[in-house]
Amino acid sequence: MRSPGLTALVDDAAFLSHEAQLHLTDLHGSDARWGVDLAEGTFTFDGEASATYPVQLLGSAAPGPRSWLWGWANPSGYSEGVLRAATAARTLGETYGIPELTSGEVPFDAADGETAQREVAPGYAVSADLARAAAVASGIWFTYSGAVSGGTRVWMLLEGLTLPPATFSRVGRLLPEVLQAGVVTDHRRALASYATLRDLGWDGTHLVLPDGAFTITFDDRGRISGIDGTSGAPTS
Repeated sequence: MRSPGLTALVDDAAFLSHEAQLHLTDLHGSDARWGVDLAEGTFTFDGEASATYPVQLLGSAAPGPRSWLWGWANPSGYSEGVLRAATAARTLGETYGIPELTSGEVPFDAADGETAQREVAPGYAVSADLARAAAVASGIWFTYSGAVSGGTRVWMLLEGLTLPPATFSRVGRLLPEVLQAGVVTDHRRALASYATLRDLGWDGTHLVLPDGAFTITFDDRGRISGIDGTSGAPTS
């Protein structure tokens, strides 16, 4: 179970982090070959859309100990340069008393990562939450995770990428996808955070974009119950 502090950070990050992942997939696909050089601090996508980005190491999830290990707690002793985001998360955790961000090792349940359809990866849900928190702490929103040896999965943030302006079609996709994923607890907070981070209009009911708007309704528990969109530039 998440601590209240981590839950708040996940809500703050939920929509923007998913939008960043959609854009990263647009650029490089969902199964591109990749490589990372932590000594150089670089991450490379191979193939037709090859590119190299500065990388931040967040941590890794291992099936043996069933735990997440923050990069700053890894005995391999990585350089401070690739640990800035992980360290920013720890500092945020120390400031607000968030134990998952200050404990070097975070356990996860054996079932974490399983879905009804397939096993994603051990510790996937916990790892994704911690990556979202690190994105809030560092301001770096492009997450990448990949399998390494023995079933361990390494989680990173990629620098040097910029999101295009939010569009009606993209937001119309990401809102239901994030809600269906079930990661958001406080729906109002999550939408307000997204609007602030993307500099969009939000009055508690209407989310206004350059090329359209959404009217959001909530149920008596404060959860989104309806999304009604209208495309086209808003009139003044």
